[in-house]
Amino acid sequence: MSERTFDVVIAGGGPAGLAVALQLARAGGVSVAVIDPNLRRPRLGETLSPGCRPLLAQLGVLEAFVAGPHARCAGTMASWGSAEVHYNDYVLHPEGHGWRIDRDAFEAMLAREAAAHGVVMLAGTFSEVWHDGDEFVVGSVGGLRARVVVDATARGAVAARKLGARKLVDDRLVGIAGMFDVVAPVERDYPLIEACENGWLYSALMPAGRLVVVVMTDSDLAHGARLHDEATWRALIASSRHTSRRVDGARCVAAPVVASACSQRIDPIADDGWIAVGDAASSFDPLSSMGIMKALGSAIDAAAAIRRRLGGDGDAFAAYAQSVAADYDRYLDTRLRYYAMEQRWPDAPFWQRRRVSDTFNPSILNSEERIWRKSPSIQPRTS
Repeated sequence: MSERTFDVVIAGGGPAGLAVALQLARAGGVSVAVIDPNLRRPRLGETLSPGCRPLLAQLGVLEAFVAGPHARCAGTMASWGSAEVHYNDYVLHPEGHGWRIDRDAFEAMLAREAAAHGVVMLAGTFSEVWHDGDEFVVGSVGGLRARVVVDATARGAVAARKLGARKLVDDRLVGIAGMFDVVAPVERDYPLIEACENGWLYSALMPAGRLVVVVMTDSDLAHGARLHDEATWRALIASSRHTSRRVDGARCVAAPVVASACSQRIDPIADDGWIAVGDAASSFDPLSSMGIMKALGSAIDAAAAIRRRLGGDGDAFAAYAQSVAADYDRYLDTRLRYYAMEQRWPDAPFWQRRRVSDTFNPSILNSEERIWRKSPSIQPRTS
């Protein structure tokens, strides 16, 4: 089969990759292909804050999104730094409310919109990529050539690593997630974060009504406590003060699955003719509640950088990479400060690893969007 040539080939068909494709295609003049292996791992209990609405509008998909099977979310709540639950209501937010989303439906909507604007969707597994003069050869689905390659392969950063990038990892956080059929209405359908001695728990109602519960801790602590075992995992949940009430009498319908949730970025984030986006570029602690919003925002920025690059701006990718790295450094600083709010288990290894000595103003933690602020850079560790 002869090679097909595109201006841009995107490896990965998740929100970041599809958003890059859609943003490029809507403006016209650029041929785009997305390689989507359709290897979806479960994404359960995800929410979008009200601040995501302008990004969806910028991508031209707000109307299609609102028409989807997503449930409104009026706020969040947390037991963090205190045994009591504190509420963050969206009622005063300019955008009004967020959403508890159906992740599969969300990605299917983005794919439909991208295809409708001329993006070529290719089902297949990304395998190899190499330089051939001023172009790349992508060894997948029959062979492709591209002027620009976009890595949107999530935390694996598969394309970037094949092109010489390395991961810089800053912690060992993992999530152990399972799902319940609840037998009684969950009191207040807000997502709940609850700190515990060895980490924290997250629980949220899915649009279809099931409850997802995730235990967040470090990989070595999870292994030592055998949290991959359902009985042990459920016992930890049962020992909690607030999350336990949500699952009281509920039936576990999905055995716990372990997934990485560490803070990491790649180095470099972009280089000669390739660029990483979304979690492939940098991954945040789920505590930040920035997953999809960050993916869409970085996709919009990456699409702008790609257009400048194709138009002859040789510095476009370097400027994008510098911006992503600076955002990641600011995130690291805020993450440390957020964890410093919890002082109930000062001798527990999980919290000792996240201890900081400087003081801070807890008012910076009033909503998801304020996680971005100027702060000194923190150098990630190499792994």
